[in-house]
Amino acid sequence: MNIRWNLILAVITLGLLAWFYTLHQDDEKLTDLIKPPEKPEYIGQKMETVVFSPTGEKQYVALSDKVEHFTFDGHTDFTKPVVYVLDVPINKDDTESAVKNQIESWKLTADKATLSKDNMLSLKGNVVAQSLVESSKLQRIATESAVVNLKTQDITSNSMVTIKGQNLTSTGLKLTGNLKQQIATLKEQVKTHYEIQK
Repeated sequence: MNIRWNLILAVITLGLLAWFYTLHQDDEKLTDLIKPPEKPEYIGQKMETVVFSPTGEKQYVALSDKVEHFTFDGHTDFTKPVVYVLDVPINKDDTESAVKNQIESWKLTADKATLSKDNMLSLKGNVVAQSLVESSKLQRIATESAVVNLKTQDITSNSMVTIKGQNLTSTGLKLTGNLKQQIATLKEQVKTHYEIQK
């Protein structure tokens, strides 16, 4: 009888050990379902994003061929972005009319862009900031990389920059400026050509 009990207990023990072993095995199907933190939370194709201020005014509209949003640090990557920066006319007597009178003032394009959660847009590859207002003193900024603060519309670049304005073209390094105020300053290797109209 002892042998019989020993065999039964041995079979039960082996069964429990096998069951315990299977509990601690990594299931490849389950690991595929769990998203690693460095992977995007969502990926979108041909996306349009509209961002509003707390007062209900549109701040900017972003179009892109591909969008990837990462939650671990809150940044978003864009492929072939087109960003329209909006301005509200200076006369803000009535908030409703100010929201209705918003105009697209700048069009930003690049090969790639990264938007941080604090609204800093880093543009890379064939970067162009084109004014959409005909009377703007600053008409076009072209460079290989730039950073734009979408709240304040400050723009900076450490690459070679070409600026076109009314009756002038400038090239140089280390751009700082503000799109809303139509100011651009080149700090190094500056060459400017003026068109004199008679």
